[in-house]
Amino acid sequence: MKKIELLSLFLAFSFGSTFIQAQDLDIPPGSVMRMVNCKIIDDRFGFNDVVERARELEFGENSANIIFFRRPIYATPEYHAEWDLQIAAYYSSYTEMVDRRVANGDGDYGRLPISCSSPYVARNVLVNPGNQLEDQTAMLTRFCTLNSGVSSRNAYNRIRSATANVEAAGNNTVTQMWMPALGGPMNRGFDFVLAHVGTSRQELTERMDMIRNGFRPIPENSSPAFSCDRPSMWATSRIYQAD
Repeated sequence: MKKIELLSLFLAFSFGSTFIQAQDLDIPPGSVMRMVNCKIIDDRFGFNDVVERARELEFGENSANIIFFRRPIYATPEYHAEWDLQIAAYYSSYTEMVDRRVANGDGDYGRLPISCSSPYVARNVLVNPGNQLEDQTAMLTRFCTLNSGVSSRNAYNRIRSATANVEAAGNNTVTQMWMPALGGPMNRGFDFVLAHVGTSRQELTERMDMIRNGFRPIPENSSPAFSCDRPSMWATSRIYQAD
C-alpha cells in the first residue's frame, strides 16, 4: 500500500523492562483534531462503500489537512449499538479549523449516506513524530486518568520514555495523546486518551504481542503516573491528505 508521512496528527502500557531516560519536556501544542461519530443510514452501504464514496468527494483549500475514517473493531457495546464509524479531521490550529469550516460549511459529508453526532475537538499530541502510516491500518485507544499529584506533563514524559523503549525494541507504532479541548461531555471521567496507531496493521498487533509476551517499556518499580481502561481497536482509512 502507498505509505504517507504522518504530519502533526486522533493501550496503554503494562510498564517495565529497559528504560531510556529522557529530558523532562513541556507538552507540545499538537494539532487540532475534530471528531464526529456517525451511523450509516442506508442499508445498501457498508463501511468500505462509504470510504470509497468519501474518497471521491472534492477537497480544496478549505478542507482539513488530513481526514481519517475509523471503523470500530473492538469497542464498547454501547458504541457498536449506536455508531458505525468515526470521522477525524486534522488542522494545524484552532484558527485554521474555524476559518476553513466557516468558508467550507458542512456540504461534503452531506453527500454521504451517514448521520453524525455533535462534533468535539481534542489537541492531538504526537509523541514520536517522523513515522509513516499506510493508507489503511489499525489503532488502539483507551481513556486514561491521572493519578493523584501527577500532571499532564508528567504523563507525557512517561509516555515519551516508554515509546522510546518500544522503538528501541524494534517497533515503530505511533503514539498520541488526545487532550480534550472543545465539546464532548462536560463531566468526563478521564483526563486524556492514549492512542497507538500502527504504521501497518501488523506492526500494531506485533506491539500488542510484545506486551503479551512480557516486554515492559517502563520499570515495574516506577510509580504509576496514570491508569487506563481496556483498549478499543479501530480500523482506520485515510480519506484525504493535502499535498
